[in-house]
Amino acid sequence: MCLYPSWCVLCKEDAENIDHLFIHCSYSLKLWWRMLGALGVEWVIPKGCFELPSINLRISGKGKRAGILRDCLFHAIFWNIWMERNRRIFQGHTGVRVEELWDRIKFWASLWASVSGQFKDYHYSTIMRDMMAVLR
Repeated sequence: MCLYPSWCVLCKEDAENIDHLFIHCSYSLKLWWRMLGALGVEWVIPKGCFELPSINLRISGKGKRAGILRDCLFHAIFWNIWMERNRRIFQGHTGVRVEELWDRIKFWASLWASVSGQFKDYHYSTIMRDMMAVLR
């Protein structure tokens, strides 16, 4: 339960705003670190969400495929953070662990990537299982 109406329901450590919720929240940060680890890249945390599209993550692997997978992961992280926040606020859920939300993120990102022309030879489960392998 939050003591302050705009308190972040994910971390319960700070007030919620767009940059905190999607980037600086300790819960959300763990998801970003998992994504970076899965793609084998390093990253300096941006000040705000609107800086994300301009960040050039150098992902080793095939150019277009790496870009598509990165974009799908970005969108899946935002989508799942938003959905988790809303489940906690509007449905009274206690929340899921970061590991479970990361699995959901990998599922959606892999599914979205698998319907692109660049991943036509890969089933979404293959992408989900080993993201770096499909980029080689």
